[in-house]
Amino acid sequence: MNDTIAAIATPIGESAIGVIRISGKDCFSIVKSIFSIKEWKTSYPQVLFGKIIDENKIIDEVLITLFKGPKSYTGEDLAEISCHGSPFILKIILELIIKKGARLAKPGEFTERAYLNGKMDLLKAEAVNDIIKAHTKYSHLAGISQLTGKLKSTLLQIEDGLLELISLIEASIDHSDLEETFISSEKIFNTIEDLRLQIKKLLSTSRAGKISINGLKIAIVGAPNTGKSSIMNALLKEDRVIVSDIAGTTRDVISDEISVRGISVKLFDTAGLRNSEDLLEQKGMEKTKRIIEEADLIFFVLDCNRKLNETDKNIFELLRNKEYIIVLNKIDLPMVTTVEEINYFFGKEPIKISALNQKDLSKIEDEIERFYFSLGYSPENDVLITNIRQENLLEKALNYIDKAINALKQDMSEEFIASDLRKAKSSIEEIIGITKDEEILNKIFSKFCIGK
Repeated sequence: MNDTIAAIATPIGESAIGVIRISGKDCFSIVKSIFSIKEWKTSYPQVLFGKIIDENKIIDEVLITLFKGPKSYTGEDLAEISCHGSPFILKIILELIIKKGARLAKPGEFTERAYLNGKMDLLKAEAVNDIIKAHTKYSHLAGISQLTGKLKSTLLQIEDGLLELISLIEASIDHSDLEETFISSEKIFNTIEDLRLQIKKLLSTSRAGKISINGLKIAIVGAPNTGKSSIMNALLKEDRVIVSDIAGTTRDVISDEISVRGISVKLFDTAGLRNSEDLLEQKGMEKTKRIIEEADLIFFVLDCNRKLNETDKNIFELLRNKEYIIVLNKIDLPMVTTVEEINYFFGKEPIKISALNQKDLSKIEDEIERFYFSLGYSPENDVLITNIRQENLLEKALNYIDKAINALKQDMSEEFIASDLRKAKSSIEEIIGITKDEEILNKIFSKFCIGK
């Protein structure tokens, strides 16, 4: 925290403008040592136009925006240099800043300093990262919801309920010699049960929240030559995967991301599953099986131009306990397999498409949208848990709540109940970010990009 840090804040590559960010106690002195301007202003924030100079050589004409701490993103003196977006220019300006006494910032270190300086809580810091990575309507909405404090408000209500209950129980313990009852066992039970339901309701949103932020994982699975790669290309609207009539062309898992009606989707085109002596094809099929286990939703692709066979049935056994949609492809060709047969063997009617002619692909998008909203929650209307850290701490809080309920049912001393409730309250506080634990913070902020 005593160091002055610097980093390029814009993506690598040529662009009209590139930004370098500097923060820390020596920020302004470093800027003055490399920036040539006729007159410095005394008010903040300020935007100045001038030249970056190194040993009397002009590096670039730039705009520099200066923010005086604590009224800055990090809470420290902060500068943002907007120069031309040449990777070479950005590199030599950054090297010059480091030569003058700054050090290269770690991933997420600017936001970490904002947190440590009280500019934001951990939930808001995580939301900043989610918004940076948002590529779709719903991932953006989930990030904005958290950034504007909706999740924090819900958690604070739970924490207030726990605090009030703990206070009443501890008052009863401290004044056990009085005849007056501060809170009855029935009232304790009802209050704890209500808090338990609030936590469970929040936990139930975690799958929808994580999918909104990280994307819906969809595996395209089937026998060789059923048109899986053609479906992938049709959905991506580009020739991302090699397509051929030779069975087993795809020997590895190929992935890409798309937005489907505002939903972030990670598509996985998998190697066709069949009996094969080819070592490379076998390795591809092993990857396919792993993707099936990890996927949120599976498109099970069948070829309508041939009869169902044992390979199709064996593949079905791998995914029958997963969420799956049957896709009957190649309807531009004569129908050999009927919908009735598919329904008989797999217990579900297929959607019929032609990936080659891009016919009825909207049916696939309909199924993606239906699945997403079948989770029961949406960032448009609900407060969502969006990552595993939040989920784990909520489960920890719920576990302590359950222990408190069991202690109450077993007529144990109120000290045990209060102790479990305090631990539940600490878990809720840790979600919000009432912590300075370096290991926890490093784990959270290491996921950020450098320069944020």
